[in-house]
Amino acid sequence: MNKSRMKKNAWSHVRLRPVAKRFYGADGPQLPPVDDDWLIQGVEDAGVRISNNHTGHGTLLAWDQIHHYATDPDRGDRNGFLILNTQVNIGGNSLWCEPTFRPGEALPGPFADVRGWKRENDPLYIQNLYARPPQPPPSLAPAQGASGSGLALFLCLCVSAGLLIANA
Repeated sequence: MNKSRMKKNAWSHVRLRPVAKRFYGADGPQLPPVDDDWLIQGVEDAGVRISNNHTGHGTLLAWDQIHHYATDPDRGDRNGFLILNTQVNIGGNSLWCEPTFRPGEALPGPFADVRGWKRENDPLYIQNLYARPPQPPPSLAPAQGASGSGLALFLCLCVSAGLLIANA
């Protein structure tokens, strides 16, 4: 990590790799990923201070948590990527980091193939996540006991099938 080069990137927008994992509250279920822009607010002796303007989360990434910086020329000269050695997690008002197995690769999770998720879809996702399981449809048979006409019909069919087999 070139620290002097990183100082030139202060006030640049970066996307994190791996993308920050989102959770519904600090202890809730994981939400689909959103590839947010993070602002490099400053470069300090201890590391790089970043913040997410959309969520309000921010942290100081220590130098050993950052693998390297890469430019993103398609989005302009003040944009780039921070390739991390850690997985940033955000949920509720909390932000925490966990080490990854390889730089820039996310820790395993249920949303590995999800791309382009929109934050406005979160409420419907949470609603469906906590929706009550569908109830079985009511029985179409009349509400009679075991001695009702349904049992009699079943017995008649069984006896008829037995007679057909016996006469064959």
